[in-house]
Amino acid sequence: MTTASATESPAIEQGWRHRALGAARWFAVTSLFMAPVNKPGTNVAIGLCILLSLLGADAGRRWAASWRHPVVRGALVWWAVLFLSALHAWYLTGRLPLGGSFIWACWYPLALGSVLDDDRWRTRALIGFAAAMTLTLLLSFGMAVGWVPQRSLVHTQPFMRDTVFKEYTQQGLATLILASMALAGAVTSRSARVRWGLALLAVLAVANVCLALESRTTYLTLLPVAGYWAWRLLMRRWSALRAGATLAALAVIAATALWFTPLVRDRLILSVDHEIVAYEQQHVPTSSGIRLELWRRTLPMIASAPLFGHGLHQWEPLYRQSISEMPDRQAFMMGHPHQEMLLILAEQGIAGLLVYLLLLAALARYVLRLEPPQRDIQACVLVIYLVAGMANCLWADFTHRHVFILLLSCIPLVKQGKFLSKARDGSPDARKNLRRRDRGVRHVPEPGAGRAAG
Repeated sequence: MTTASATESPAIEQGWRHRALGAARWFAVTSLFMAPVNKPGTNVAIGLCILLSLLGADAGRRWAASWRHPVVRGALVWWAVLFLSALHAWYLTGRLPLGGSFIWACWYPLALGSVLDDDRWRTRALIGFAAAMTLTLLLSFGMAVGWVPQRSLVHTQPFMRDTVFKEYTQQGLATLILASMALAGAVTSRSARVRWGLALLAVLAVANVCLALESRTTYLTLLPVAGYWAWRLLMRRWSALRAGATLAALAVIAATALWFTPLVRDRLILSVDHEIVAYEQQHVPTSSGIRLELWRRTLPMIASAPLFGHGLHQWEPLYRQSISEMPDRQAFMMGHPHQEMLLILAEQGIAGLLVYLLLLAALARYVLRLEPPQRDIQACVLVIYLVAGMANCLWADFTHRHVFILLLSCIPLVKQGKFLSKARDGSPDARKNLRRRDRGVRHVPEPGAGRAAG
């Protein structure tokens, strides 16, 4: 009796550990669904995912495998930079700014990588994000045509019209990611019906960005994303020279079409010029004018501590101090400079920016080694993050930060030996790869050598 009970206990323990692991995986998928939709839901899903992953079966092996992922290590390197910057701020101000997910979100790829450990679960997580954004897209179009009521805040903030869960730039960038996902799926799908359905979804997403949301940051980001996809599709059929010439012609046509689209032209070009003039002549706190004021005030901060910056979360108090004597300072009060690299230079200095750029370059190089559709999805995510970061601080925003870092958590591990160089007939050129591996020290016999003796 005692022996039977002792035998059943490990089996029962393993049973609930496997169930905990399964639940952790579904909470990881849920976190991708909630990221563009709801902040508390995102935090709860991530927290339960981490807890259940630690309690689940083979926790040590799974976390160790996740630790070996280059993307995970890159995220933790950036966490180390932010942590050292927090210590720097503590030394200067006596306060240690380690609260919130601004710094701890860098650990999410490690945690999610411990449960999204195969292509099936990574695909489910990406589908979860796409499902949330497709729902958002349909509701936004429903608002535009009057089938779904607008949010109550539209009466005081008209620019939030047709937004569903988030503000227009958050929804706009996430919608661009949805369009990229749909195109990536359409390119790789073997079913004509699926291809046309995903292509239609991509068109609807772009139409929502251009005609409903009217986010200037999203307009600017749309151009390089469209350029990427034009190049990607043209290179499937044509040579690089012909594809480049065609892409240049398409760029001219697209620019002309945008210029003659009143909604885009007025929002992206003419209004910016009017806002800048109003700011320079009358100091009116327009969107463009506020950005110019933020950037102008940030430059002296960078000059006063160029190498290591002022420390984590120190931009805002320094900015508040710099505008303390402005008569209309409340209108210019912001939590970040609306430019990713300016914020890094002000808080982490040139050293921090150098690490940041090296990590982005390494990430881009790694993404290019992925197979479609992951390569196209993650390349577009990276392009969107970089371009939008020129006019906003994405990492400082909860939604942008979590969408970016959770999508990066879905990047698979590139298999060793997968990208061997090719011979002219398309077969792996083994001799070339052996020479590269051995740095020319080892002699590699020519094909057919030694056959005559046989």
